[in-house]
Amino acid sequence: MTPLHPSPIIFFQDTPGLFDDVEMLQTDVMRFFAILCLCLMAIFALVKTLPMAPPDTGPAILEPADQKTEAKSLQKKIAAFKERLDELQSRVQATTAAAEQASVQALKAAKAEEAVRDRVAIAKQELGKVSQTLGDTRREIEVRESNLAQILEDIADKQRVRAELKGQIENETQSLTKIRVKMEQVREKLDRNQQPDQEPVKKPPGFTSPPAPAQKGFVLRFASDEVLAKLISDGKVNFYAIAGQNAWRLKLSDGRPVYLSAEFPRQIYEMETPTVPIEYAAVFQRQIAVGGQRRLTWGVTLPGRTTASINQIVRGRQGGHLIITANGEVKLTQMLHKQPGKE
Repeated sequence: MTPLHPSPIIFFQDTPGLFDDVEMLQTDVMRFFAILCLCLMAIFALVKTLPMAPPDTGPAILEPADQKTEAKSLQKKIAAFKERLDELQSRVQATTAAAEQASVQALKAAKAEEAVRDRVAIAKQELGKVSQTLGDTRREIEVRESNLAQILEDIADKQRVRAELKGQIENETQSLTKIRVKMEQVREKLDRNQQPDQEPVKKPPGFTSPPAPAQKGFVLRFASDEVLAKLISDGKVNFYAIAGQNAWRLKLSDGRPVYLSAEFPRQIYEMETPTVPIEYAAVFQRQIAVGGQRRLTWGVTLPGRTTASINQIVRGRQGGHLIITANGEVKLTQMLHKQPGKE
């Protein structure tokens, strides 16, 4: 007979279906043990009823026919119960393995849940720190925005004051420039009146003066300052300022006059200071400082057609105003006319 070993009672938590299967299996085992005990009690009863043989003849067992049949039936039942017991043991082992696997999985799940809880707790702590930092940053941004607004207001006030001061400076500069130009004009007039025999400005080698300015009484000017500016912009006329051996050519950059150092022109028509636009003279005074006793000469170079017209007009005449128009033509006037804004 195969010895029977009691199976350990296993309690499962959180698995109701598995617990019911184990409980049913235990019930079946207990029933099997009860039936087996009844069979054994019946066998013991039969053994007690057998007559005892004499010692010399040896034991003899009398088995009635009905008891043999019952014993065979019981043996068949015992074999069936053994098979059932083996099946139940297999099921118990499979259930135990499944329970152990479920326990391992439950343990892993518990560890994973604990790890997730730890991460959640850490994330909450970090979120709290970030929220606090964000609040501090917002407060700092508000303070900086307030300071920036104050700075912008200060900048706007300073820009307004600067614009006002700049306007005043420009007005004073223009007034001062006009005064300087007028003083220069007066000084030149005084020099011409007091020193009629003053030596002419020294010209570099190769310089030739045109016939028109050499004749006494001719004054070269343009119909207006706008006409001169247009001819300069078109490249038909070059305007020069000459002091000693240095020459500067005027260039209009976006309509604004600028003087650039240039080579001494080979031929130039001189212009009297009163005929020079005040703006050109003022820019020269601001941009280039001419010191000493060097005389400042204004002059222009003209295209060949205009030069030929001047030479033809001045031939046989004693003086007058040579007026150059916007299309490059030259007109002669006998009367001296003052330009607007010039004395």
